[in-house]
Amino acid sequence: MAGASSKTPDFVRDSIFAVGSTRIIDAVLMMFFVVRIATPGIGLPVNDIAGLLLVAVAAFRRPTRQLSGTTWFAAISILLVTFLAIVAIATGPTQADITRLGRILIMLFLAGFIASGRIDIVSGLKGFSVGLLANIPLFYAGLAPDTYGGLLTGFLNDKNVAGFTYAILTVLLFLIYRRLWTRIVLTGLGLGAVVLTDSRTSMAALAAALIWLVCARFLGPFFRIILAGVLLGGFFYAEDNLSQVGAYAARSGSDELRERIDAASLEKTLAAPWYGHGLGEATTELAGDVWFYHNSYWGLITEGGYAFLLAILALLAFAGFQFLGKGRQTPEARIVEAATIVILLCSFRLGEVFITLPTFIAIGIGLGIYSQRHSDWLVRQAAAGPEVEGALFPIQQRVS
Repeated sequence: MAGASSKTPDFVRDSIFAVGSTRIIDAVLMMFFVVRIATPGIGLPVNDIAGLLLVAVAAFRRPTRQLSGTTWFAAISILLVTFLAIVAIATGPTQADITRLGRILIMLFLAGFIASGRIDIVSGLKGFSVGLLANIPLFYAGLAPDTYGGLLTGFLNDKNVAGFTYAILTVLLFLIYRRLWTRIVLTGLGLGAVVLTDSRTSMAALAAALIWLVCARFLGPFFRIILAGVLLGGFFYAEDNLSQVGAYAARSGSDELRERIDAASLEKTLAAPWYGHGLGEATTELAGDVWFYHNSYWGLITEGGYAFLLAILALLAFAGFQFLGKGRQTPEARIVEAATIVILLCSFRLGEVFITLPTFIAIGIGLGIYSQRHSDWLVRQAAAGPEVEGALFPIQQRVS
Protein backbone atom coordinates (compact mmCIF):
# COMPACT_ATOMS: atom_id res chain seq x y z
CA MET A 1 0.00 0.00 0.00
CA ALA A 2 1.23 3.44 -0.83
CA GLY A 3 2.22 5.51 2.12
CA ALA A 4 -0.07 8.30 3.24
CA SER A 5 0.87 11.65 1.78
CA SER A 6 -0.10 15.17 2.68
CA LYS A 7 -2.84 14.91 0.05
CA THR A 8 -4.43 11.87 1.65
CA PRO A 9 -7.79 12.84 3.24
CA ASP A 10 -8.11 12.68 7.03
CA PHE A 11 -10.86 10.09 6.67
CA VAL A 12 -8.41 7.65 5.08
CA ARG A 13 -5.20 8.83 6.73
CA ASP A 14 -6.58 8.53 10.29
CA SER A 15 -7.52 4.93 9.61
CA ILE A 16 -4.15 4.07 8.08
CA PHE A 17 -2.33 5.03 11.26
CA ALA A 18 -4.86 3.64 13.77
CA VAL A 19 -3.01 1.26 16.10
CA GLY A 20 0.06 0.94 13.93
CA SER A 21 -0.97 0.10 10.41
CA THR A 22 -3.76 -2.38 11.15
CA ARG A 23 -6.36 -2.72 13.89
CA ILE A 24 -6.38 -6.49 14.27
CA ILE A 25 -9.87 -6.89 15.74
CA ASP A 26 -11.49 -4.98 12.89
CA ALA A 27 -9.46 -6.82 10.26
CA VAL A 28 -10.24 -10.27 11.65
CA LEU A 29 -13.96 -9.66 12.14
CA MET A 30 -14.35 -8.19 8.65
CA MET A 31 -12.40 -11.13 7.24
CA PHE A 32 -15.31 -13.27 8.48
CA PHE A 33 -17.74 -11.11 6.48
CA VAL A 34 -16.86 -13.52 3.65
CA VAL A 35 -18.35 -16.51 5.49
CA ARG A 36 -22.08 -16.77 4.71
CA ILE A 37 -22.61 -20.29 6.04
CA ALA A 38 -24.69 -20.89 9.17
CA THR A 39 -23.00 -20.62 12.56
CA PRO A 40 -23.14 -24.03 14.30
CA GLY A 41 -25.66 -24.05 17.14
CA ILE A 42 -26.97 -20.56 16.32
CA GLY A 43 -28.30 -20.75 12.79
CA LEU A 44 -27.44 -17.19 11.82
CA PRO A 45 -24.76 -16.76 9.13
CA VAL A 46 -21.21 -16.29 10.38
CA ASN A 47 -20.92 -12.94 8.59
CA ASP A 48 -23.94 -11.56 10.45
CA ILE A 49 -22.48 -12.69 13.78
CA ALA A 50 -19.15 -11.06 12.84
CA GLY A 51 -20.98 -7.84 11.94
CA LEU A 52 -22.83 -7.86 15.27
CA LEU A 53 -19.59 -8.43 17.20
CA LEU A 54 -17.82 -5.63 15.32
CA VAL A 55 -20.65 -3.19 16.05
CA ALA A 56 -20.69 -4.29 19.72
CA VAL A 57 -16.93 -3.73 20.07
CA ALA A 58 -17.06 -0.40 18.24
CA ALA A 59 -19.87 0.84 20.50
CA PHE A 60 -17.37 1.02 23.39
CA ARG A 61 -14.83 3.06 21.41
CA ARG A 62 -14.68 6.81 21.17
CA PRO A 63 -15.37 8.34 17.76
CA THR A 64 -12.32 9.88 16.12
CA ARG A 65 -14.34 12.14 13.81
CA GLN A 66 -17.40 14.32 14.26
CA LEU A 67 -20.04 13.74 11.59
CA SER A 68 -20.52 17.24 10.24
CA GLY A 69 -23.60 17.96 8.14
CA THR A 70 -24.97 14.42 8.26
CA THR A 71 -28.13 14.80 10.31
CA TRP A 72 -29.94 13.32 7.32
CA PHE A 73 -28.37 9.93 8.09
CA ALA A 74 -29.77 9.81 11.63
CA ALA A 75 -33.15 11.11 10.42
CA ILE A 76 -33.47 8.53 7.63
CA SER A 77 -32.30 5.71 9.93
CA ILE A 78 -34.76 6.54 12.72
CA LEU A 79 -37.69 7.02 10.36
CA LEU A 80 -36.87 3.81 8.46
CA VAL A 81 -36.57 1.59 11.54
CA THR A 82 -39.71 3.11 13.08
CA PHE A 83 -41.69 2.64 9.87
CA LEU A 84 -40.59 -0.99 9.42
CA ALA A 85 -41.43 -1.76 13.06
CA ILE A 86 -44.93 -0.31 12.60
CA VAL A 87 -45.38 -2.33 9.38
CA ALA A 88 -44.30 -5.49 11.23
CA ILE A 89 -46.89 -4.85 13.94
CA ALA A 90 -49.59 -4.02 11.39
CA THR A 91 -48.96 -7.14 9.29
CA GLY A 92 -48.43 -9.45 12.27
CA PRO A 93 -44.86 -9.73 13.62
CA THR A 94 -42.99 -12.90 12.75
CA GLN A 95 -39.52 -14.22 13.45
CA ALA A 96 -38.52 -13.00 9.97
CA ASP A 97 -39.53 -9.45 10.94
CA ILE A 98 -37.45 -9.56 14.12
CA THR A 99 -34.40 -11.11 12.45
CA ARG A 100 -34.43 -8.82 9.42
CA LEU A 101 -35.14 -5.64 11.38
CA GLY A 102 -32.27 -6.53 13.70
CA ARG A 103 -30.03 -7.03 10.69
CA ILE A 104 -30.99 -3.62 9.29
CA LEU A 105 -30.17 -2.03 12.66
CA ILE A 106 -26.73 -3.67 12.65
CA MET A 107 -26.11 -2.40 9.11
CA LEU A 108 -27.05 1.18 10.05
CA PHE A 109 -24.80 1.13 13.13
CA LEU A 110 -22.01 -0.38 11.02
CA ALA A 111 -22.22 2.49 8.53
CA GLY A 112 -22.33 5.12 11.26
CA PHE A 113 -19.40 3.61 13.17
CA ILE A 114 -17.30 3.43 9.99
CA ALA A 115 -17.99 7.08 9.27
CA SER A 116 -17.21 8.22 12.83
CA GLY A 117 -13.96 6.24 13.02
CA ARG A 118 -15.11 3.80 15.69
CA ILE A 119 -14.44 1.11 13.10
CA ASP A 120 -11.09 1.39 11.33
CA ILE A 121 -12.22 0.92 7.77
CA VAL A 122 -8.79 0.50 6.19
CA SER A 123 -8.00 -2.37 8.57
CA GLY A 124 -11.45 -3.77 7.89
CA LEU A 125 -11.03 -3.62 4.12
CA LYS A 126 -7.66 -5.35 4.44
CA GLY A 127 -9.26 -8.15 6.44
CA PHE A 128 -12.19 -8.45 4.05
CA SER A 129 -9.81 -8.63 1.06
CA VAL A 130 -7.71 -11.32 2.77
CA GLY A 131 -10.86 -13.37 3.29
CA LEU A 132 -11.91 -12.97 -0.34
CA LEU A 133 -8.44 -13.82 -1.60
CA ALA A 134 -8.18 -16.91 0.63
CA ASN A 135 -11.63 -18.05 -0.51
CA ILE A 136 -10.34 -18.74 -4.03
CA PRO A 137 -7.57 -21.31 -3.35
CA LEU A 138 -9.63 -22.87 -0.55
CA PHE A 139 -12.50 -23.32 -3.00
CA TYR A 140 -10.39 -24.95 -5.69
CA ALA A 141 -8.63 -27.11 -3.10
CA GLY A 142 -12.02 -28.47 -2.06
CA LEU A 143 -11.82 -26.92 1.43
CA ALA A 144 -14.61 -24.38 0.85
CA PRO A 145 -18.19 -25.19 -0.19
CA ASP A 146 -19.00 -25.69 -3.86
CA THR A 147 -22.69 -24.85 -4.21
CA TYR A 148 -22.91 -24.14 -7.92
CA GLY A 149 -21.33 -26.89 -9.97
CA GLY A 150 -17.71 -25.73 -9.94
CA LEU A 151 -18.31 -21.99 -10.31
CA LEU A 152 -16.56 -19.88 -7.66
CA THR A 153 -18.73 -19.68 -4.55
CA GLY A 154 -16.77 -20.94 -1.55
CA PHE A 155 -17.73 -19.48 1.80
CA LEU A 156 -19.89 -16.85 0.06
CA ASN A 157 -22.27 -19.74 -0.67
CA ASP A 158 -23.77 -18.38 -3.91
CA LYS A 159 -22.21 -17.44 -7.22
CA ASN A 160 -24.12 -14.17 -7.61
CA VAL A 161 -23.37 -13.11 -4.04
CA ALA A 162 -19.73 -13.97 -4.70
CA GLY A 163 -19.70 -11.99 -7.95
CA PHE A 164 -21.26 -8.92 -6.32
CA THR A 165 -18.90 -9.07 -3.33
CA TYR A 166 -15.75 -9.42 -5.44
CA ALA A 167 -16.95 -6.61 -7.73
CA ILE A 168 -17.70 -4.03 -5.04
CA LEU A 169 -14.60 -4.82 -2.94
CA THR A 170 -12.42 -4.47 -6.04
CA VAL A 171 -13.64 -0.88 -6.34
CA LEU A 172 -13.54 -0.02 -2.62
CA LEU A 173 -9.95 -1.24 -2.28
CA PHE A 174 -8.91 1.60 -4.59
CA LEU A 175 -9.29 3.76 -1.47
CA ILE A 176 -6.22 2.24 0.15
CA TYR A 177 -4.22 0.95 -2.80
CA ARG A 178 -3.44 4.23 -4.52
CA ARG A 179 -0.48 3.61 -6.83
CA LEU A 180 -1.27 2.95 -10.49
CA TRP A 181 0.47 -0.41 -10.69
CA THR A 182 -1.27 -1.73 -7.56
CA ARG A 183 -4.63 -0.63 -8.94
CA ILE A 184 -3.92 -2.37 -12.24
CA VAL A 185 -3.07 -5.59 -10.40
CA LEU A 186 -6.14 -5.20 -8.18
CA THR A 187 -8.36 -4.66 -11.22
CA GLY A 188 -6.98 -7.78 -12.88
CA LEU A 189 -7.50 -9.90 -9.78
CA GLY A 190 -10.99 -8.53 -9.22
CA LEU A 191 -12.09 -9.05 -12.80
CA GLY A 192 -10.63 -12.55 -12.76
CA ALA A 193 -12.50 -13.47 -9.58
CA VAL A 194 -15.80 -12.12 -10.91
CA VAL A 195 -15.36 -14.09 -14.14
CA LEU A 196 -14.74 -17.24 -12.09
CA THR A 197 -18.11 -16.75 -10.38
CA ASP A 198 -19.74 -16.59 -13.83
CA SER A 199 -22.12 -13.89 -12.58
CA ARG A 200 -23.02 -11.99 -15.74
CA THR A 201 -24.64 -9.21 -13.71
CA SER A 202 -21.52 -8.65 -11.60
CA MET A 203 -19.25 -8.67 -14.66
CA ALA A 204 -21.32 -5.96 -16.34
CA ALA A 205 -21.63 -3.91 -13.13
CA LEU A 206 -17.88 -4.00 -12.42
CA ALA A 207 -17.12 -3.00 -16.02
CA ALA A 208 -19.50 -0.03 -15.68
CA ALA A 209 -17.90 1.03 -12.39
CA LEU A 210 -14.40 0.94 -13.85
CA ILE A 211 -15.51 2.99 -16.87
CA TRP A 212 -17.02 5.53 -14.44
CA LEU A 213 -13.74 5.76 -12.52
CA VAL A 214 -11.79 6.42 -15.70
CA CYS A 215 -14.20 8.89 -17.33
CA ALA A 216 -16.20 10.73 -14.65
CA ARG A 217 -13.27 12.78 -13.38
CA PHE A 218 -13.11 14.63 -16.72
CA LEU A 219 -16.84 15.39 -16.96
CA GLY A 220 -19.09 18.08 -15.57
CA PRO A 221 -22.49 17.34 -13.94
CA PHE A 222 -24.46 17.29 -17.21
CA PHE A 223 -22.12 14.89 -19.01
CA ARG A 224 -21.87 12.71 -15.89
CA ILE A 225 -25.63 12.24 -16.13
CA ILE A 226 -25.22 11.33 -19.80
CA LEU A 227 -22.46 8.86 -18.88
CA ALA A 228 -24.69 7.30 -16.21
CA GLY A 229 -27.42 6.82 -18.81
CA VAL A 230 -25.02 5.26 -21.30
CA LEU A 231 -23.68 2.87 -18.65
CA LEU A 232 -27.20 1.87 -17.62
CA GLY A 233 -28.14 1.18 -21.24
CA GLY A 234 -24.89 -0.71 -21.79
CA PHE A 235 -25.52 -2.79 -18.66
CA PHE A 236 -28.93 -3.97 -19.87
CA TYR A 237 -27.60 -4.56 -23.38
CA ALA A 238 -24.75 -6.71 -22.05
CA GLU A 239 -27.10 -8.60 -19.73
CA ASP A 240 -29.54 -9.40 -22.52
CA ASN A 241 -26.95 -10.30 -25.14
CA LEU A 242 -24.53 -12.27 -22.97
CA SER A 243 -27.33 -14.74 -22.35
CA GLN A 244 -27.32 -15.62 -26.05
CA VAL A 245 -23.56 -15.96 -26.56
CA GLY A 246 -21.40 -19.09 -26.39
CA ALA A 247 -21.87 -21.30 -23.35
CA TYR A 248 -24.60 -19.03 -21.97
CA ALA A 249 -26.93 -20.02 -24.82
CA ALA A 250 -26.98 -23.55 -23.41
CA ARG A 251 -28.48 -22.22 -20.18
CA SER A 252 -31.83 -21.32 -21.72
CA GLY A 253 -33.61 -23.60 -19.26
CA SER A 254 -32.33 -21.79 -16.19
CA ASP A 255 -33.01 -18.43 -17.82
CA GLU A 256 -36.60 -19.48 -18.55
CA LEU A 257 -37.04 -20.47 -14.89
CA ARG A 258 -35.66 -17.10 -13.86
CA GLU A 259 -38.14 -15.35 -16.14
CA ARG A 260 -41.00 -17.25 -14.51
CA ILE A 261 -39.72 -16.32 -11.05
CA ASP A 262 -39.43 -12.69 -12.16
CA ALA A 263 -43.00 -12.70 -13.49
CA ALA A 264 -44.34 -14.11 -10.22
CA SER A 265 -42.20 -11.68 -8.21
CA LEU A 266 -43.44 -8.68 -10.17
CA GLU A 267 -47.04 -9.78 -9.74
CA LYS A 268 -46.57 -9.98 -5.94
CA THR A 269 -44.77 -6.63 -5.91
CA LEU A 270 -47.57 -4.87 -7.80
CA ALA A 271 -50.15 -6.43 -5.48
CA ALA A 272 -48.39 -5.20 -2.32
CA PRO A 273 -50.15 -2.49 -0.27
CA TRP A 274 -48.43 0.90 0.01
CA TYR A 275 -46.67 -0.24 3.21
CA GLY A 276 -45.63 -3.65 1.85
CA HIS A 277 -46.29 -7.19 3.01
CA GLY A 278 -43.73 -7.12 5.82
CA LEU A 279 -40.04 -7.99 6.18
CA GLY A 280 -38.91 -11.32 4.79
CA GLU A 281 -41.74 -11.45 2.25
CA ALA A 282 -39.56 -11.00 -0.86
CA THR A 283 -40.17 -14.60 -1.92
CA THR A 284 -42.54 -16.24 -4.33
CA GLU A 285 -43.86 -19.77 -4.73
CA LEU A 286 -43.49 -21.52 -8.07
CA ALA A 287 -44.12 -25.18 -8.84
CA GLY A 288 -44.33 -25.96 -5.14
CA ASP A 289 -40.96 -24.38 -4.33
CA VAL A 290 -40.21 -21.06 -2.63
CA TRP A 291 -37.84 -18.76 -4.53
CA PHE A 292 -36.18 -15.51 -3.52
CA TYR A 293 -36.67 -12.50 -5.76
CA HIS A 294 -34.07 -11.74 -8.43
CA ASN A 295 -34.62 -8.00 -8.17
CA SER A 296 -33.67 -6.06 -5.05
CA TYR A 297 -35.84 -3.05 -5.96
CA TRP A 298 -38.94 -5.23 -6.08
CA GLY A 299 -37.84 -6.90 -2.84
CA LEU A 300 -37.81 -3.63 -0.89
CA ILE A 301 -41.22 -2.59 -2.31
CA THR A 302 -42.70 -5.97 -1.37
CA GLU A 303 -41.32 -5.82 2.17
CA GLY A 304 -41.90 -2.18 3.08
CA GLY A 305 -43.48 -0.40 0.15
CA TYR A 306 -42.00 2.52 -1.74
CA ALA A 307 -41.05 4.17 1.57
CA PHE A 308 -38.53 1.38 2.22
CA LEU A 309 -37.14 1.68 -1.31
CA LEU A 310 -36.89 5.48 -1.17
CA ALA A 311 -35.14 5.41 2.22
CA ILE A 312 -32.42 3.06 0.96
CA LEU A 313 -32.04 4.97 -2.30
CA ALA A 314 -31.76 8.21 -0.30
CA LEU A 315 -28.88 6.74 1.73
CA LEU A 316 -27.14 5.73 -1.50
CA ALA A 317 -27.81 9.13 -3.10
CA PHE A 318 -26.44 11.17 -0.17
CA ALA A 319 -23.59 8.88 0.89
CA GLY A 320 -22.82 7.07 -2.36
CA PHE A 321 -23.26 9.86 -4.89
CA GLN A 322 -22.61 12.70 -2.42
CA PHE A 323 -25.82 14.55 -3.30
CA LEU A 324 -25.82 17.92 -1.53
CA GLY A 325 -22.13 17.43 -0.68
CA LYS A 326 -20.29 20.70 -0.13
CA GLY A 327 -17.05 21.72 -1.80
CA ARG A 328 -15.14 20.04 -4.59
CA GLN A 329 -15.53 16.39 -5.28
CA THR A 330 -12.56 14.25 -4.25
CA PRO A 331 -11.03 11.14 -5.86
CA GLU A 332 -12.28 9.17 -2.85
CA ALA A 333 -15.83 10.36 -3.53
CA ARG A 334 -15.58 9.09 -7.11
CA ILE A 335 -14.49 5.67 -5.84
CA VAL A 336 -17.55 5.47 -3.61
CA GLU A 337 -19.67 6.58 -6.58
CA ALA A 338 -18.28 3.69 -8.61
CA ALA A 339 -19.04 1.26 -5.76
CA THR A 340 -22.59 2.64 -5.63
CA ILE A 341 -22.94 1.97 -9.35
CA VAL A 342 -22.10 -1.69 -8.68
CA ILE A 343 -24.81 -1.76 -5.99
CA LEU A 344 -27.50 -0.12 -8.11
CA LEU A 345 -26.82 -2.19 -11.24
CA CYS A 346 -26.54 -5.54 -9.45
CA SER A 347 -29.83 -4.78 -7.68
CA PHE A 348 -31.68 -5.00 -11.00
CA ARG A 349 -30.81 -8.71 -11.37
CA LEU A 350 -29.90 -9.99 -7.90
CA GLY A 351 -32.31 -10.51 -5.03
CA GLU A 352 -30.38 -9.35 -1.98
CA VAL A 353 -28.00 -6.49 -2.63
CA PHE A 354 -29.24 -3.49 -0.68
CA ILE A 355 -29.37 -4.97 2.85
CA THR A 356 -25.88 -6.47 2.81
CA LEU A 357 -22.59 -5.82 4.55
CA PRO A 358 -20.73 -4.64 1.40
CA THR A 359 -23.48 -2.12 0.61
CA PHE A 360 -23.45 -0.59 4.09
CA ILE A 361 -19.66 -0.56 4.16
CA ALA A 362 -19.87 1.62 1.03
CA ILE A 363 -22.55 3.79 2.68
CA GLY A 364 -20.38 4.19 5.79
CA ILE A 365 -17.33 5.21 3.78
CA GLY A 366 -19.41 7.62 1.71
CA LEU A 367 -20.91 9.09 4.88
CA GLY A 368 -17.43 9.73 6.27
CA ILE A 369 -16.25 11.37 3.05
CA TYR A 370 -19.41 13.50 2.90
CA SER A 371 -18.83 14.64 6.49
CA GLN A 372 -15.21 15.56 5.84
CA ARG A 373 -16.12 17.53 2.73
CA HIS A 374 -18.74 19.41 4.74
CA SER A 375 -16.30 20.11 7.57
CA ASP A 376 -13.67 21.41 5.14
CA TRP A 377 -16.31 23.61 3.51
CA LEU A 378 -17.25 25.13 6.87
CA VAL A 379 -13.60 25.95 7.54
CA ARG A 380 -13.30 27.67 4.15
CA GLN A 381 -16.51 29.59 4.76
CA ALA A 382 -15.25 30.75 8.16
CA ALA A 383 -11.92 31.82 6.67
CA ALA A 384 -13.74 33.84 4.01
CA GLY A 385 -15.06 36.25 6.64
CA PRO A 386 -18.51 37.58 7.50
CA GLU A 387 -19.27 38.53 3.90
CA VAL A 388 -18.12 37.13 0.58
CA GLU A 389 -17.97 39.64 -2.28
CA GLY A 390 -20.30 38.68 -5.06
CA ALA A 391 -22.11 36.00 -3.05
CA LEU A 392 -25.85 35.67 -3.58
CA PHE A 393 -26.43 35.50 0.17
CA PRO A 394 -23.60 37.06 2.28
CA ILE A 395 -22.43 35.03 5.25
CA GLN A 396 -23.93 36.73 8.27
CA GLN A 397 -22.00 34.92 10.98
CA ARG A 398 -18.52 33.42 11.11
CA VAL A 399 -18.44 29.68 11.67
CA SER A 400 -16.22 28.72 14.57
